[in-house]
Amino acid sequence: MSIVFFVLILIIATVFSNALDTKIKFLPRAIIQIMMGLALSFIPNFNHFNLNPEVFMLAIIAPLMFYDGMNTNIVKLKRTLSNTFSLAIGLAVVTIILVGYLGYALLPHIPIALAFALAAIITPTDAVAVSSVTENLDLPNEAMLSLKNESLFNDASGIVMFDLALTAFHTGHFSPVLSIFNYLYVFFGGLIVGWIVGWLFVRLQLLLIETDIDNPNIIVPINFIKPFAIYLLAEMFDTSGILAVVAAGLIQSTQAQSLRLTSTKTQMVSKTTYEIFTNLMNGFVFILLGVSFPTVIYDITNEGRQVSSLGYLILVGIILYIAMIIIRYLWVTLKLANIRIRPADKVLNHFLIAINGIHGTITLSMAFSIPIVLHGKIFPFRNDIIFIAATVIILSLLVPSIILPLMLPAKTYSYSLEDISTYRQKMIEYAIKRVHDADEDPVETQAVIATLRSQQSILQRPKRNATYKILQKCFNLEEKLLQEMVDNGEISVKQQTFYERMSLFQSFQLHQSFIQYFMYRARFYFIKLSHRFKRRIKRVDPLVVTKKFNNARDELAQVENEISPQIFAYLREHLNADNRAEIHWIEEYYRERHRRFQNNTRANEIQEELFINAFQNEYNFIQEQLGKKNISRELASLLYEQVSNDEWVYMQNDSIYA
Repeated sequence: MSIVFFVLILIIATVFSNALDTKIKFLPRAIIQIMMGLALSFIPNFNHFNLNPEVFMLAIIAPLMFYDGMNTNIVKLKRTLSNTFSLAIGLAVVTIILVGYLGYALLPHIPIALAFALAAIITPTDAVAVSSVTENLDLPNEAMLSLKNESLFNDASGIVMFDLALTAFHTGHFSPVLSIFNYLYVFFGGLIVGWIVGWLFVRLQLLLIETDIDNPNIIVPINFIKPFAIYLLAEMFDTSGILAVVAAGLIQSTQAQSLRLTSTKTQMVSKTTYEIFTNLMNGFVFILLGVSFPTVIYDITNEGRQVSSLGYLILVGIILYIAMIIIRYLWVTLKLANIRIRPADKVLNHFLIAINGIHGTITLSMAFSIPIVLHGKIFPFRNDIIFIAATVIILSLLVPSIILPLMLPAKTYSYSLEDISTYRQKMIEYAIKRVHDADEDPVETQAVIATLRSQQSILQRPKRNATYKILQKCFNLEEKLLQEMVDNGEISVKQQTFYERMSLFQSFQLHQSFIQYFMYRARFYFIKLSHRFKRRIKRVDPLVVTKKFNNARDELAQVENEISPQIFAYLREHLNADNRAEIHWIEEYYRERHRRFQNNTRANEIQEELFINAFQNEYNFIQEQLGKKNISRELASLLYEQVSNDEWVYMQNDSIYA
């Protein structure tokens, strides 16, 4: 299958599963994505899909782990470093040993080395999967922090132990001393490689910032290839590529303050790119699990066994999953990881840490990294191990999804949707008042105010019929004002007729359908071409025509200068909560119509200055409300982010000033 077609299908499936996730609240996103993968497995080209583990680790796991490290709070990680290594190394190794022996007892027909390989596969946890399950629940901060930090490093423990188990199976020899030294080399070697190369990449980015060449076309591609390059380099030295990208991500996190010196546009583009990319990669992982699952079942049932053996493999997966929960619970209860928790909450938090040992990306990749062929023969028990690993992944996702909502309250915030709307409205009105007070050019002031007001009605859409009714009243007001100007001798009847024809033409454009508009424009261009042809025959000087056109435009501009302010005043006078969206749309229409006939060279400069002041006033409003304790810090952060986004969009969009 073409790789482009395959990736395209995965992207579509991920987007569709994310859309379903917004509607299906009782299932975690990972389960929905697995089900989506199962549906894809019925497509002929997806039948008998086999995942290439090396490509999977490089293309998906490496960038995911890098971005996890980059988003880790380094201060909190330092504070909990001893507990993190206790869970990621001590607990991981003990779990692999105990579960390995238990797996061998349940599956005595497989070699003990493969039993330990299975244990190493199902031990690493996945913070992304934990977030997927608990995103709507109020999980205690200490428990969530421990789970997230553990998942950064226990992947390497699982991978190293897995490699040792496979080596022992291949060679038939196992040396505890050499294994310990190999473990330490792979683990800390990966950290050192990632630390050094990550630091070099950060220095490169700082150099680009200092030399003013830090635009998104340079910075984003560099950051995009960074995890792939670091992973490959670490693997060249036979160290942990996963730990290398985690270490590089942590270096990026420690330098976040310095890297903020880059341009706002680069920061916004980078953040958005990373979020979209990591979301897609996480979706790919679980969709690929769903796609691969039927192939594994097919291979098991076609090995000459009875289908009932699948039931026993599921039972083994259940027993091993329960055993890991018990081991995790005892580990924290016996204070082998001393997590700072209030005595009254210890039992609950210990249980949460135990049951939230959710498995996902690394477990899946290691399961599929078992060789298909060994010494010219099919690798023994490969499908059994993959099936048990998949069973554990699904159990670790389903069980918390069922139990946790019964134990934990829904996530609450220090603000409501009504608070967001209320203070956003107040913030914008505050900025609008300051724009009015600036006493700049009325047309440019109205342009800025119209844009700011569009922030208020961003979730509202104007109703077509209501808009036309208000617009018709505006047209009637224009006719009245024109007649008064004629009666007062301010304009001629010819100018009145010209303006009314223009107004009538635009009114017709607003009311017509797309087909009518297309036909009208075609007729217009036909007439325009015929006029050009006639002028050439009559040898009319084009400079004369241009001069007449400019004179006509100037006359229209003079009339508009008188009428537009009164139209805006009329609209503001009749603005209310019910017609806000319609009024703002009509204001935008009149503003753009008016600007077509203006030739103000300072317009762009005035607008830019007004916008800068308006956004600064919005920031000031938020700071003022936070200082008065009218809003929480969380709500202030949300409002700051919204203003920052609005500022970036408007200030980078040249069409606003065109």
